[in-house]
Amino acid sequence: MIRFVAVDIDGTLTFRNRRLDIAGVGALRKAENSGLPVVLATGNVLAFAETAATLLGTSGPLIAEDGGIVFDPASEREYMLGDRVEANRGLAALELEFGPLQQTRSSSARLTGLTLKRKIEARVAEELFRRKGLDLVAVDSGFAIHIRSSNVNKGNALRKVASLLKASLAEVAAVGDGPNDIEMLKIARLSFAVANSDEAVKRVCAHVTKEPHGKGVAEAIDKILSLRD
Repeated sequence: MIRFVAVDIDGTLTFRNRRLDIAGVGALRKAENSGLPVVLATGNVLAFAETAATLLGTSGPLIAEDGGIVFDPASEREYMLGDRVEANRGLAALELEFGPLQQTRSSSARLTGLTLKRKIEARVAEELFRRKGLDLVAVDSGFAIHIRSSNVNKGNALRKVASLLKASLAEVAAVGDGPNDIEMLKIARLSFAVANSDEAVKRVCAHVTKEPHGKGVAEAIDKILSLRD
């Protein structure tokens, strides 16, 4: 039986312009009211995730900074699964090669990585990291270029959340849309890509919803709840 569902925010619960798709709000509250805790999993900072959880009414632990941080509201403990030391080295290498790069507004608040405005391609950044021997990945979330250590990802964070909730990965579902969701979607027992997802995301998922964004989340929640009956 599925014990909890992890749901990405930007592009999954929101439209491309980051406005919330109200259909997704109803779906998350339906899950919670049915005894299925929702874990928000975002590339954004923890303060954003906490605010979203309060407004959406979710009860599960939070995954922030692409998996760099897990917050357990039950114990009020924050777990850091990485740091930004290597990411800072990566930024220095990028700026030496390409000149000054503009970080996003939230980047200075990040503890386990950094985010750049989309002025360079993630592929180009990763090629430079390989040449310099840096253990870093660069992921284009569609909103920013995320620079982080290779072991920092939503998949490893999902493992941490499962251990906190005393659940196995066979009891976990996940919903996402972007490349920074892939590790999480790969290890979840049930995985859903909303219809607007990148093709690479759709390929790793067991299910692709007919509808995009919040309506797609609603499809996924309905499917999960039907399997719990």
